[in-house]
Amino acid sequence: MKIKARLIFEEDFYNREIMNRPSGTYDVVFIGGGGASYPGAFELAKKGHRVLVVDDKGVLGGVCLYAGCVPSKALRRWALAVRDTEVIGNAKVDPDDVWRRAIEAKEGVQKEVFGQLDWLARQLGESLDFVKGWASIRDERNVVIRTDEGEFNVTTKFIHLGAGSVDVIPPGLQGAELALTSDDLYAYGRSMRDLPDSMVIVGAGYVGVETAVLLSMFKVKVTLVEMMDRPLPNMPMDVSRSVLRGLQRLGVTVHLGARASSIERKGNTKVLRAVKRDGSALELEADEVMLAVGRRPRLEGYGLESLAARGLKYSRDGVSVDEYMRTSLPNVFAAGDVIGGAMLYHAALVGSLVAARNMEAGTNKYRYNPITIPRVVFTHPEAGYVGYTEEQLRQAGVGYTVIRYSMKANSYSLIEGMPDAWVKVIVSKEDGRVLGAQAYAPEAHSILAAFALGLMRGLGREDFYWLAAPHPSPIEALPESFRMAELLD
Repeated sequence: MKIKARLIFEEDFYNREIMNRPSGTYDVVFIGGGGASYPGAFELAKKGHRVLVVDDKGVLGGVCLYAGCVPSKALRRWALAVRDTEVIGNAKVDPDDVWRRAIEAKEGVQKEVFGQLDWLARQLGESLDFVKGWASIRDERNVVIRTDEGEFNVTTKFIHLGAGSVDVIPPGLQGAELALTSDDLYAYGRSMRDLPDSMVIVGAGYVGVETAVLLSMFKVKVTLVEMMDRPLPNMPMDVSRSVLRGLQRLGVTVHLGARASSIERKGNTKVLRAVKRDGSALELEADEVMLAVGRRPRLEGYGLESLAARGLKYSRDGVSVDEYMRTSLPNVFAAGDVIGGAMLYHAALVGSLVAARNMEAGTNKYRYNPITIPRVVFTHPEAGYVGYTEEQLRQAGVGYTVIRYSMKANSYSLIEGMPDAWVKVIVSKEDGRVLGAQAYAPEAHSILAAFALGLMRGLGREDFYWLAAPHPSPIEALPESFRMAELLD
């Protein structure tokens, strides 16, 4: 690996300089350094292909590591500690002091993972070039890279689009510039150091709901405003209902069916105004207002219009790809947030590897199946789903059976104080194969990951029935769902 010339940020994270003078011909140019790019880039470089990764922040890991899922979960750990200290230990803590220490710990985690990814990149030697810069695509074979030292023309056999996503600002929202975004809470070096006493969060998707749970455990008075009729509107109804009850149990006020219209300053506070579906007005005052209405594919600033002139298909919803992660241009691939759909790190990672394998093979050999991607929100407890929903199966005319398992019968769930946890499994009426699963449970991420493997391998009732899951553990929900269903049938 060529390592030259300049530091990543003002601070040298890991005593490391990066190349900023790319040159020559590459096998693949990866645009973006997040989960949609670096896993595939690493794999190809390991096999001897010459690879260039271009990222405008100059770090590997993307939004997930820089300002998303990793820092938010690091803070969540401290939030749970605050809650457990007060609920279990019957002791009082200073949320402001813990928050400041949590920010330091969170940034330590980010710094460590940045360093680990950099170390992995170094092991790939001359095969991998990594540039802090901006890419401008000229056509399918030519890319201009702009760095602090100038512009450099490179040629390539393949281009991989992994530029990620950007925050959505609600159209027509007056005073939007007064609001915080997730970057202000989670981004490295930018996280707010002082807790507000109160916050209004606009949007009850992944980010809004997780942030509401996090801050409420830090004793912030949180109000959620969502224009749809339920939180997590892209998740199954049962999941949304349970998450709503969980939010309310934590003291979060939730206003549904309300569209934010303006934000104004009022002394040291801010006022959010919204309009309900019945036309009535909603006025909420808080120390801070945060926008969390979602993210959209990042489609501007790196020359997609040049590819569109040559046949690349994309819309505001993302770049169009087939199941092999190939775009409408045969030597251009894409993965991650830029293609829309499940904007999740693990989805991007798998898509990146599928693209890399198909680029190397030169054929359509490896497939990406979004049905096997678990969607998990880290509430308290966690919640999510994987596979098909009942509505999708009904629309497709597929026969199915639903198995519901209450985790009141699960020792681990009771130990954790979560008696209302549950797991729901959807199986084929024809052959018993698992078609989908939903969970509102401690460590739901692990439960759904196991069901995802079942979906990938076509496993069914009999396979999970005989699973010897460790006891006591949440993963026991897999076999117990089927065993209990058989007992009570």
